[in-house]
Amino acid sequence: MKMRTGNRVRCALVVGTAAVLATACATSSGTGGSGGEGLPGTVKIMSIKEMTGPVAFAGTHSTRGIDLAVEQINQRKFLGDTKLEIDLHDSAASVQEAASFATQAVSDQSYSAILGPAASSQAAAVSPIADKAKIPVIYTQAGSDGVLVGDYTYRVTAPASSYFHHAGEYLKSKGAKTAAVLYNSGNPTLAELGQETVPQLAKKYGFTVSSSDGVQLTAQDFTNAGAKIARAKPDAVFVLLQGPQNPAAITQLKQNGYSGEIVGMTSMGAGNLKPAGQQAKGTVWPSDFSPHAEVPSVQEFVKAYQAKYNGELPNNYAAEAYDAAWFLARGIKEAGSADRTAIQQGLATVAKQGFEGAEGKLRFEGNDLRVEGVLAGWDGSGEILVSREAS
Repeated sequence: MKMRTGNRVRCALVVGTAAVLATACATSSGTGGSGGEGLPGTVKIMSIKEMTGPVAFAGTHSTRGIDLAVEQINQRKFLGDTKLEIDLHDSAASVQEAASFATQAVSDQSYSAILGPAASSQAAAVSPIADKAKIPVIYTQAGSDGVLVGDYTYRVTAPASSYFHHAGEYLKSKGAKTAAVLYNSGNPTLAELGQETVPQLAKKYGFTVSSSDGVQLTAQDFTNAGAKIARAKPDAVFVLLQGPQNPAAITQLKQNGYSGEIVGMTSMGAGNLKPAGQQAKGTVWPSDFSPHAEVPSVQEFVKAYQAKYNGELPNNYAAEAYDAAWFLARGIKEAGSADRTAIQQGLATVAKQGFEGAEGKLRFEGNDLRVEGVLAGWDGSGEILVSREAS
């Protein structure tokens, strides 16, 4: 896999309040928009991932999942003699970079599809470009509004709110009556969970939200919020923050004397709680994936991942991206063509059928994934499975 950070095709961009839109760019001949029948020897895909910056943990792990999937697709001749080729570009923390790379993919007809960035802000800039130009783009994460904007945009990460019931069931089993919420107000997905999903959960599962505090996107000092929550002594705290923020917030809560339940979300996976160690013991979070789930398709993925990556257990970012790459391969096979429109139609067919993958049974509502999910947890040194996925 190649990773590029420069030599981008430059096209005129119009920057608006909702998204970044591309104007027409010169096209070149190639496989992506040829409209010809049959598959070429290579189908080229642009992957736009955050390989550096604050969410690099998502980009690097998702790229591993993609690499494994593409290796399997090519070795198994899933597309016959046709091979997938991934061209990786690092969008870091830049909306402008992500939009520029998407514009490059649009203008270069050798690209048949895009595997999009995980950050919602970047995805919301890429989607209108891709949909207007009619090139399929498949995301993982990117859970905010404005990402799925048309027939050419897909997401292979289920909305956290769709499986967050696992947290409500857990707190009900613990007899929790009050809960505080600490959330990242600068992240649309986390803000939605904190402001909408948790209050809805409270009504359904019989607890009261006693306080709700938003913090800035890059905050690392949670001393004041931690002290306030600890003084109030709620039965539970929802810590809904970005990956590296989680261990700091949990540690500061514990240092202020908090001893109740701590509930998070998938950003607590991927080893992000390691810096907190024993301080984070007992923390739980709803997740779309656990490497410990006994579902056959999950374990098949886990074994293959460990074989490729020296025994390392995969996390949700790797599993989601693995499924995204296989979703794309299935769409290409259904299309029998590298033509962008044909692939979109193939993806629509696969989405209606669903399939089994690293996340278990995958089904779609429109262009958006749904899975049953699990409740994961931290035992002080590693991730564990707290509740099993429904069969």
